[in-house]
Amino acid sequence: MKARQLAVTLAALLAVGATSFWAYRYEQRRETAGMCPFCDRMVHPSTSYHIERGGHEVVACCPRCGMHAQVNWGAGESGTAWATDLNTGVRVAAESATYVEGGDVQYCAHDDRPVERQPQGVSVREFDRCLPTLVAFKTAPEAEAYRRQHGGRVLTYGQALASIREH
Repeated sequence: MKARQLAVTLAALLAVGATSFWAYRYEQRRETAGMCPFCDRMVHPSTSYHIERGGHEVVACCPRCGMHAQVNWGAGESGTAWATDLNTGVRVAAESATYVEGGDVQYCAHDDRPVERQPQGVSVREFDRCLPTLVAFKTAPEAEAYRRQHGGRVLTYGQALASIREH
């Protein structure tokens, strides 16, 4: 009987240790990737949006999240911004980039289902600052090629800001 209790205790300790190790590794990845200061999601190099404001660089997870911040800051406070070209990972001046809004790939959201069933009822996602998806491209033909494959609509910088103001 003691051998069985010892085996169960060791197995439980091993499970707790393994879970702690993987949780620690996950948190390390989050810190390495950086977190978006606006939505608290991980910043991915292929969709990041950089804003220089007051001599400091702020990095958002995606153009939509970064542009939301620019719109909320108001005129004259938005700072200089760079979008990341989805195809190459190269920074592009935000004003000269071409964007695709609402494609079928959600880069920031882990779950693309707007409705979630839970024990206490149904949860409907009413607002997510990163949706609809907004991704940047260096050229309009690249954006159009992405739109043909993934859907959505092609926008200029001004049109993307107007869309964010509407939502």
